[in-house]
Amino acid sequence: MKRIKQLFKLLKGNIWLFLFAIILTIVHRMTYSYVPLFTQYLIKALENQNVTASDVNLPAFILNFLNQYKDILQIVVATIAVLLTWQIARFISLYVESRVKGNLQENVSRKLRIGLYDHIQDLSYEYHNNVDSGDLIQRVTSDVDTTTSFVAMRSIDFIGLIATLSFGSYQMYFINPTIMWISLAIIPITAVASIWYFFKIDKLFKKVEEKESEVMVVIQENVSAARVVRAFANEKYEVSKLESKNSAFRDTEIKATKLVAVYWGSMDFLMMLQFLAVILLGVYYASKGIMDVSSVSSALMLVGMLIWPVRGLGRMINDFGKALVASDRIEHIFQQEKEYKNDGEKTPEIKGHIIFKDVSFKFPDGKEHLLDKINFEILPGETVAFIGKTGSGKSTIINLLLRMYDYEGSITIDGIELKEIKKQYIRKNIGTVLQDPFLYSKTVYQNISIANPLVNNEQVIKAATIAALEKDIKTFKNGYETVVGEQGTTLSGGQKQRVAIARILISDKPILIFDDALSALDNKTDLAIRKALKKEDKDRTTIIITHRITTAKETNKIIVLNDGRVEAVGTHSSLSKKEGLYKKLWAIQGALEEEFLKLVKEGEKE
Repeated sequence: MKRIKQLFKLLKGNIWLFLFAIILTIVHRMTYSYVPLFTQYLIKALENQNVTASDVNLPAFILNFLNQYKDILQIVVATIAVLLTWQIARFISLYVESRVKGNLQENVSRKLRIGLYDHIQDLSYEYHNNVDSGDLIQRVTSDVDTTTSFVAMRSIDFIGLIATLSFGSYQMYFINPTIMWISLAIIPITAVASIWYFFKIDKLFKKVEEKESEVMVVIQENVSAARVVRAFANEKYEVSKLESKNSAFRDTEIKATKLVAVYWGSMDFLMMLQFLAVILLGVYYASKGIMDVSSVSSALMLVGMLIWPVRGLGRMINDFGKALVASDRIEHIFQQEKEYKNDGEKTPEIKGHIIFKDVSFKFPDGKEHLLDKINFEILPGETVAFIGKTGSGKSTIINLLLRMYDYEGSITIDGIELKEIKKQYIRKNIGTVLQDPFLYSKTVYQNISIANPLVNNEQVIKAATIAALEKDIKTFKNGYETVVGEQGTTLSGGQKQRVAIARILISDKPILIFDDALSALDNKTDLAIRKALKKEDKDRTTIIITHRITTAKETNKIIVLNDGRVEAVGTHSSLSKKEGLYKKLWAIQGALEEEFLKLVKEGEKE
């Protein structure tokens, strides 16, 4: 019952549309139950012109209208005319019913999909790091469609099934109660079989959804990483991996389909036997004079209303099982706690004075701290570089500053504890450029200006020039209107990083973070961008995470991280003379820089 309530709570805000659809469905089934009676009336009228309500259970106003005609031709024409009018009214009602149900499904789908998408956007960074995007895509698309299709369509069809049985039984009772009970005899058998079938198919559909999700994950990974697959000539392995997942999905689907076939085949066999029994009984009653031809013909037409709807119960159970599984998968996402549940309330003016005091961090399922008692200070307007080995905690510090994770200790920005500041507010005031930035499948201009919708052409060109991108853009066929492709696939790694740098400059944020964002650039371009940034961003606090000493040496302050601790803080001149990690790195990279600067000077002379 909890799972069923979970399904139907989706109707919130559309309950009146749902009730209207139910009314139309009931009206449609009720009016359909009278259609066979027109045939019964016509036959009786041709045999005996005095047809009463006890002979045919048509509405009184229709009988009164038809009984005014005495001529056989008039009776036939009038009956056909009334039946045609009746059917037209039914079809109009059916059309409205279909429109209402369609609108209901789309309303519920839209509300659910937007709500689910919004909730996913508000989930924690940790959640997104541990979830497969292919699985999420399936939940937001096909699972939503499966769920809403049942709620808005199949659930109403189930009510229609009950209405059909009820009105069909009502009409059949007036013709022959015995035939009615024979027609309904299969319902208890069907009910027991359906309950057994539901519990079996529900488990199988869960496995089918899991296997389909695994296939979606593999497809999504390969589409996103097409370059990598080709670069390693790994197509054969990836095809084999997909084949393995797809085969598991196929086998599970076939197993479920076999169960469906057994259930439907068995039900069809029982119903055919039942239909045959009704036909034989009708023929027997007609031969004995218990029923006339008109009653037998209408009974055979009505028996379909009592037998065939039960067959549709199998499809409804199928859809119900799928909807419950899909709903569970959707509800699992809604049950994930939003990261804004524990959020600050302050929105102070951000200038960029950052202090880390005894800051430690470890993942909830981790045993060791990635950061252990970190202490440092960054003054407003300073440019600070973080240097350290891979895994030393450089990027983790940035994630803590952006409130992607919670922390132990104290982090203050301009004297206010970071936990007291709204997460979205602090993120709006910190511009971050990652090593592998994400670009949209839009033009270069749109990718740069997306950070600030009010930006003008001059500002975009200025930002591109500072990011050393202007010359590259001039070589593009369509210049700034060149579409970069999904995730910027048409650009080189360095061009993608420079587009991201230009985008951050457009956003005009008081704190800038470059998380190894110059790694794909050559030394000359790296130097040109750093000089332009230094000249342009005198009032901005800039944090640079890098492995290059040449990038770090010209900053105001260098913070050296080693195994989750601050090993040293100072300038290039002081750290390069002090024993430790920085001196070792400088010993390796220093000679390369001297050679590079020598080549630059020679190039300038030429």
